[in-house]
Amino acid sequence: MNEKLAVGISSGGLDSLLAIKVVQRMGFRVIAINFSIGFEQGHLKHWIDHPSSPLSPSKALLETGAEVEIMDIREEYFPLLANPPHGTGAHCNPCIDCHGMMLRIAGRRSDELGSKFVFTGEVLGQRPMSQNRQSLDVVARISGLGNRLVRPLSGALLPPSAPEQEGLISRGDLLDIQGRSRKRQIELAKEFSITDYPAPAGGCLLTDGNYCSRLKDLFLRRPGKILHRDDPLLLFVGRHLLLPGGAKAIIGRDERDNGVIERFAHLGFILEAVDFPGPTVLVEKPVSDADLMVAASVCAGYGKGRGEKRVTVRISDERVHSQKEVTPGIPEGTRLL
Repeated sequence: MNEKLAVGISSGGLDSLLAIKVVQRMGFRVIAINFSIGFEQGHLKHWIDHPSSPLSPSKALLETGAEVEIMDIREEYFPLLANPPHGTGAHCNPCIDCHGMMLRIAGRRSDELGSKFVFTGEVLGQRPMSQNRQSLDVVARISGLGNRLVRPLSGALLPPSAPEQEGLISRGDLLDIQGRSRKRQIELAKEFSITDYPAPAGGCLLTDGNYCSRLKDLFLRRPGKILHRDDPLLLFVGRHLLLPGGAKAIIGRDERDNGVIERFAHLGFILEAVDFPGPTVLVEKPVSDADLMVAASVCAGYGKGRGEKRVTVRISDERVHSQKEVTPGIPEGTRLL
């Protein structure tokens, strides 16, 4: 075992940055694991602009001096998201099971490296579902780490961990932060000269109600609730419209959206107005002819030809290319997700 090596999980948010600095202050070399589950806004924005480029750590995380490892765990995470054993928060966020999975993987990495414990930036009482005392205990149990898990920001308020009992760390080095106030964290950030950190919340789209509605609709359409690696990206872009016959259309809001939507042409039909600038629209298969014509009207209605009486829309899939004249507009029976 390497007694001066600690493995932590870090989102790049302020709490996890502070946890790294506290553990480093104890004299440990830190390996910080930054996970990607596919639903982080920052990661999705990266994949929009750089679809074939690997993720890179945030500037704030690199500036801690920790050695950062990025782990893409989408394939392991998606089945958990479809059926989380401990349920979800207010929307689609299975925080307890998510944290448990990340820590289980971090524990495996800790064993590989010879580290004696794993730490997080969790704060007792900060989040009502996932960071109350009972939930913290559940996460420690389902991760398999048990008392090898250290929460340095609230450790002084929690039972002694194994590293404490073994004399590897001192209780006096642990902090007693609790609750939703960020005052202590902001003071600590100044103490550690951390100035570049994201605002709290907003990083994981599974906590967003609108995004969750789109995900729930996708699960209803997919036998077995099977997610593919790029599904989170398609759910992130455009307007999502339910058509009267039950098919779904995704309408680009700008050039970036249009470019992403074109990447998913294999899922159905791509629609674009012929003579006027406007959105790229994807209509997922299966789709009826009636719904396809409704989508063509919607495509024209969101474009620069919306004031025209008739607009020609190109409809294409991998085998068929046609053009239809339609009246621009948003027909009755459609509904935005």
